[in-house]
Amino acid sequence: MEDSIEHMCEWCDLLNEEILFYYRRGKHRKAEPQPDATFSVTVRFVNRTTTSPLELSISIENSWSPSFLCIRDCEANHTRCPPPTAATLPIRVIDCVDVTCVRLFQRNGQTPPAQYAALSYVWGEEQPHQTTAARLPSYLQQIDTKYIPATIKDAIKVTRALGLRYLWVDAFCIVQDSKEDKARNIAQIRNIFRHSYITIIAANAKKVSDGFLNRMLLYNTPSTVPFRCPDSDDAVGTMYLQKGNPAPREPINARAWCLEERVLSSRALWYCSHTIQYECQNGHKNVDGGGNMADPLDGVPRLPDRLFTPGLALNAIPTHGISIDADIKGVAENEENEVNKAWDNILTLYTRRTLTKPRDRLIALSGVVDYFAEFWGKRSKYIAGLWEHKLPYALLWYISNGAIAARPALYRAPSWSWASVDGEVSYTIIPQKGAIALNYDAVVIKCILKRTIWDPAEEELYEIVDGVPVGASDESRSERGEVGFVSVDAKDELLMLRREVSAAILAQTPNSLLGIVVVPVTSSELNKFSERLSITHCMYRRIGWFTAPFCDRDNWLRTPHQTIHLI
Repeated sequence: MEDSIEHMCEWCDLLNEEILFYYRRGKHRKAEPQPDATFSVTVRFVNRTTTSPLELSISIENSWSPSFLCIRDCEANHTRCPPPTAATLPIRVIDCVDVTCVRLFQRNGQTPPAQYAALSYVWGEEQPHQTTAARLPSYLQQIDTKYIPATIKDAIKVTRALGLRYLWVDAFCIVQDSKEDKARNIAQIRNIFRHSYITIIAANAKKVSDGFLNRMLLYNTPSTVPFRCPDSDDAVGTMYLQKGNPAPREPINARAWCLEERVLSSRALWYCSHTIQYECQNGHKNVDGGGNMADPLDGVPRLPDRLFTPGLALNAIPTHGISIDADIKGVAENEENEVNKAWDNILTLYTRRTLTKPRDRLIALSGVVDYFAEFWGKRSKYIAGLWEHKLPYALLWYISNGAIAARPALYRAPSWSWASVDGEVSYTIIPQKGAIALNYDAVVIKCILKRTIWDPAEEELYEIVDGVPVGASDESRSERGEVGFVSVDAKDELLMLRREVSAAILAQTPNSLLGIVVVPVTSSELNKFSERLSITHCMYRRIGWFTAPFCDRDNWLRTPHQTIHLI
């Protein structure tokens, strides 16, 4: 078109002006469309009045289907959402300019910023044609489409439908047999998803060979109604009608790595079993604006707006040496509470999910952790899944939903960390907080340590008095004699017989004392840490969480405190 304009083609000049006007109506401002951007142009003559001459009408569309209108609305109207901008491309992306002849594109020092899409999906199986060091040179020339799994093919189609040229997919954009390349790319996962124009979420595909387009799940035997597609004169679609039951559990919501990719994305287009959904900082909704049938078990794990806005960290607000307006203090406190709640929510939703490689339990959340680390800055350290400023109450995690967790065969984290076991984690909500000594190997706590008997079969605690377990002494206690209940950390602890354990009291509520169940460290366990720990006495390891609503509270709280080391 530019050549035609230079040769004085007034028609091309007119179309160019209309396209630029259309393109810059939103947040593009003075930006230019990508050289390979495509637009749909409709030209017709219309009558404004019965007596006026015909008037030329030109309509421009950016090859968007109605499913993508929500993205345009987000760009133009969502003040909470970061505006889409051209970004530094990842190290490698799939060049989708020709969907029949795709190739890998490798960034260099002269590569200009550009918008790109990222794919979040479930592998579910081996990908025999993933990028390796040997295949990389040929893939930079062309990737034979027969080697591309259906889910990735579908993502390429969506990328082009969005008017984008580049797509990031881990299996092809990371050299899978190179530890160095994997490490370099995993370190950039946070930026890859955060700066993508949009993340395409293949929610309904159980494995990469399934594909996610045209995979509507027929559940609860819905009725079907035909309808004419609004973006085509002759295409007929099918609408599925059913009662307002919860949405199906999508395969992607069971995978831990996929949660991080979702949380880090500014915008995401969900291809679900029952509909297409759009998610951004403004909310999670169906693209047609209808009632959202979201996965009831998955929630909406999002970072607070505060963490999406750079340069406004709470520790940048001065708190010493000058007087601060009470409103500013109030805002800071509200932000702190919001961020704390967001962490607890994301952690709970994350630990519900599974990993192909259990050793990744801490790693697969590291990109999200970076955002919280920037917010809390030097005020808190993150060690083995816990934040220093939230201790000792951060130790009050427990395995929720009555599940029996597993402890990995190989050491992954200290016993006081939720990362030391598999399974869904919840927190006891305690408003107080206070820092205590912490390093990766041990937590030093000064607390009340009460001798008790634990019955693994019943998951109950019994008080010991003068060396003998005792039952209830008054009506405030349980009639069966227990003083509290235990949530065991891992199923290997259930193999123990009824035995003596220690209840370390960390908090109290109006109805109960709360804490963790600990046992002395054995000689063989201590040998694992002897080279790194200078202290070898009063060493314990955690085996569970307890609540003691039936204990003699005053008597327990009069017990002298002692210092213990948890490993």
